[in-house]
Amino acid sequence: MSNTLTQDQQVAMLFQQAIAAAQGQNAPQELSFEQKVDMFRALATDPQAVTDYAVSRAEVILPLLDEQSTVRAIFTPERLAPGATPVYDVPFEDVDCVFMMPQIGAVPFVQVEGAQLHVSTFGLHGGVEWQIDVAADGRFQVGERATRMLLNKFIAQEELAGWSLIKAHAAALPAAQQIQALQNDGTDGGAGTGKMNIHTLNEVITTADELGEGSRRVADIYITPRRFNDLRAQLTVSALPESIREQLWANGQGNSSPADIRIHKVYNTNLVADDKGYAFTQRDGVTYGVMPIRDELSTGPNPIAALEHKIGVMGRERLGFGVLDDKGLIEITF
Repeated sequence: MSNTLTQDQQVAMLFQQAIAAAQGQNAPQELSFEQKVDMFRALATDPQAVTDYAVSRAEVILPLLDEQSTVRAIFTPERLAPGATPVYDVPFEDVDCVFMMPQIGAVPFVQVEGAQLHVSTFGLHGGVEWQIDVAADGRFQVGERATRMLLNKFIAQEELAGWSLIKAHAAALPAAQQIQALQNDGTDGGAGTGKMNIHTLNEVITTADELGEGSRRVADIYITPRRFNDLRAQLTVSALPESIREQLWANGQGNSSPADIRIHKVYNTNLVADDKGYAFTQRDGVTYGVMPIRDELSTGPNPIAALEHKIGVMGRERLGFGVLDDKGLIEITF
């Protein structure tokens, strides 16, 4: 019996290496340029290679989705067991209302009584494709760019659904959870200047403290790059401790943060506009939002693409969004 691997076996081994590497498993070193070319060329002639490649895209995308989708940091992801129901107990003696997004693009649902919140889950879909000639030429970089595009499509859908729910919650906030940006230290009642400053940050911290009677703190603030720029522009080097300077000047990559608050930049102004900021508070044992995941992201080949002499990858996930802590959000108006 020959020990020489056939071309199909070699390609299959390359796919397994790529998938294992994406999953963080112990695998051979990263594929060489030549190996990537061979793997991509196989897509033009081998239907099984197309299936293996398409299925492997989910393993590449999922870690990036967890890392880059802002709503996955705001709404705690919960992977549901098969047949599990996304129902959450609600202590209405402590909260006034809870919110749920029934469908992407739909009007959020508000619940003001009862004992539980049932969070509906809905499907998100996306796909990418490219000419089969690109695969025949071994241009794997096109496939990598297409994978990034597929990731961005799912990020955009998750962000749209999650931030629509957040803004529906913000629209219903009482005055105690709405803050006008301060012009200065606020002692003269100065009106907002449309900028983020240290005095507004201090006001947010104080508001959270009052809401929680000493047990609630601000954990995260989401603003646009323009409002983040305000902090860099107004806070001088001499006025800041090293930890705060590190975070403000590290282009969002610093590990330290002012007052243990993580400040995030949201680049899509359709989600967070320059005149708004959103602060999320924490209290022990209380979760602001939940994101039940009925079906984790899966990917596969698009059979229709082959009829058009293309390679196609389709993806689908099923999840939902719910707000359980009505005091977990503070809206800032600049």
